[in-house]
Amino acid sequence: MTTLSAVRVAGALATRRVARPRVGVVKSCVPHRKRVTRSIVTSASENDSSQASPSIDKFVVPGEPYYPGMYADWSVTKDDQLEVWSYRVCLTTVAVTTLACASPAVFGKDLSFLSNNLSYFLGASSLGAALYLIHMYVDPIKKFMQALWAVGFTGSVCIALTTHESVPQYVAVHPAAVWLVGPMFAALTGVAFKEGMCYGKPECAALFFLIPATLLGHLSGIIDQGGEKNLIILWCLLITLFASRKYTQEVKDDIGDKSVFLFNAMSESERDEWLRLTMEKDPRRYQRLVSQER
Repeated sequence: MTTLSAVRVAGALATRRVARPRVGVVKSCVPHRKRVTRSIVTSASENDSSQASPSIDKFVVPGEPYYPGMYADWSVTKDDQLEVWSYRVCLTTVAVTTLACASPAVFGKDLSFLSNNLSYFLGASSLGAALYLIHMYVDPIKKFMQALWAVGFTGSVCIALTTHESVPQYVAVHPAAVWLVGPMFAALTGVAFKEGMCYGKPECAALFFLIPATLLGHLSGIIDQGGEKNLIILWCLLITLFASRKYTQEVKDDIGDKSVFLFNAMSESERDEWLRLTMEKDPRRYQRLVSQER
């Protein structure tokens, strides 16, 4: 088994956007917690000068809890916290604007001061930001969801520019407009699926079925007005519960295995060097990587 072949362990995982860190030393874990596995600890002076050390210096933060990952132990940084909390705020904004846009259908009154383009595009933009911040190992799926959002957002803009009604009101009166905005809601369905699968949240599993059922029912006309109202009310309740419960999760859970994202952000030569060091300094971890490839 060559060192290069072990790189393919990460082949099914997608790269995450990370800033290129400084070349430095990966710190050991904090002393007050028992180590599960030993991190790859090295410095440039400990290796042959002809070989570059992996350019990662933020796997473990001194004095902070650490978590065992596939490639190394890691800690939650302030940047991680900011990213996760921003993601949660975006989901909250999506939930609040959903309530605003759905208010005429729910209450049966003219509530244009709530269900307007400002509310709609604030929620749509927040969904786009959430799709940028979301942590997903399979990057092609993430990019596909972002593409769906872009198509639906573009369709929404076309409606806003060519009609005298708000996008929610126009779609409510013209079911065929679901073709224009639907892809964006398909992206929201993808977020619900990811959250439901990763964290076992029943409200997300329900949203995964409810969102397309509501839109397809409106598009086809097979659901009467009363049925649509009930589905929209349930949609509002579930997405509010979903957004609220995000704040009960630990930040680390929203990140996933940070070492996977950082490893995949390395160049091929950096990966080779990191795996070589893993084989020398942490053979147990290296054997796990090799066994997963098999």
